[in-house]
Amino acid sequence: MNLRILKKLSKRAAPLLPKLGDRREQFRASGDNYIGGTMIMARKHWERGRSAHADCIRQYEIKHPARDGRGWIYMVPPDHPRKGTVMVGAVSGYYEPEWDEETAWTALDELVRCHFTDWHPDHQDTPKLLRPLRNAREILRAANDMAAELAVPA
Repeated sequence: MNLRILKKLSKRAAPLLPKLGDRREQFRASGDNYIGGTMIMARKHWERGRSAHADCIRQYEIKHPARDGRGWIYMVPPDHPRKGTVMVGAVSGYYEPEWDEETAWTALDELVRCHFTDWHPDHQDTPKLLRPLRNAREILRAANDMAAELAVPA
């Protein structure tokens, strides 16, 4: 996934979140927001730079010596979404409240995966998925099924 795809998936996920009970504030990313739990694996979108230190500081950071011999070249996955990506956020905490935010796609993905997971204690190693959720199409289809299920009056 790259940042462009994340932006498009977040746009598709945004109208589904209120239908599934997510009441957090929705807003557009302005540039200083954080992606959250989404990992961008397409390395052409990673941030690059030069460092004087050889030790890795951030998670998933890749470093190699510079060809000209002056320091190290590093690559790290992006922390910030593209401008205009739909985000969800809310203040959490009691004594020291903090602002938590993530992309709408990350929120929908977590909600759907938790709903379609069997957390029964008989599954010793890992919980069992009740429905295949291999790609974005299957996650969006499952979210639409969940929304239709919740919309039916009991």
